[in-house]
Amino acid sequence: MKREIIDAHVHLITPGMIHDFRERATTLFPGFGGAIVENFEKRFEGKTPEQLFGNDLATQAAEWLKAMDSSGVARAVFFPISERLEDVRDFVAKAPDRFIGYAFLNDPPSKTAPERLRAAVKNYGFRGLKLYPPIQMFNPCDKALFPLYEEARSLGIPITFHFGITLAAFADYRYADPIDLQLPLKLFPDLNFIIAHFGAGYFREACLLGFHNQNVFLDTSGTNNWRDYTPERTPLFDVFKRAVEIYSAERIIFGTDTVIRAGVGYRAAIKAEQEAVVDGLPISDSEKDLIMGGNARRLYLGG
Repeated sequence: MKREIIDAHVHLITPGMIHDFRERATTLFPGFGGAIVENFEKRFEGKTPEQLFGNDLATQAAEWLKAMDSSGVARAVFFPISERLEDVRDFVAKAPDRFIGYAFLNDPPSKTAPERLRAAVKNYGFRGLKLYPPIQMFNPCDKALFPLYEEARSLGIPITFHFGITLAAFADYRYADPIDLQLPLKLFPDLNFIIAHFGAGYFREACLLGFHNQNVFLDTSGTNNWRDYTPERTPLFDVFKRAVEIYSAERIIFGTDTVIRAGVGYRAAIKAEQEAVVDGLPISDSEKDLIMGGNARRLYLGG
């Protein structure tokens, strides 16, 4: 039987989302407004958001479908970078059998966050929530987040966290440690938490969370170049192997962290590299299939 591959961590970005992200960043870090703009310009080689991503969701959807087909990806899970959730809704509607949408909240600790999440899930059919503590500057064990966690639990959706290092140079690493999830994991045992990028430099801490907690997952997404900034550059195979030994294959989720924009397509090389690593692991074929798509199917599609 052909393996169903679900890329469970890619990004939908629109010009409006870029605008929101810049505005939010300069509000959080008012002393670094120039640096933030410079960071964006360097990252995107001086191109405007419109030049990079266009304004036509139908064109973006067609590009994604072509890329997914050529790379053998059955479905993809799309994370936005701001609370322009109508963009995600309209994009997913272009191919609802292939695209899975995620919610993002600009102010997760706010009292209105649970209500906004419920509306997003109930009205737009989103399957998860993305939170970004180092950028959004909150600690995940802050009690102000507990109503949001309870709402996610009630809705039956997972929450994905980006901890660790990030491309955003203005991130606040006081909020980058996944070990801060320990209390929420205990208090909300029926809520699934996902740590992106193997913890992005906090792999040790992410592994420690797997000791007592069965409701935490790791996603494999991206280049995993966080390994370049650790005391020892662990081979990617060893990262996967250790993650499976601690978490089991049932709680590891494949992703590439792809952003398709002008001149940059799907991260097929990352997909090929990670699939080769998974196929080399000393686990059964069915367990390999879980990592490459089965676990995401269970979390997002219930099968």
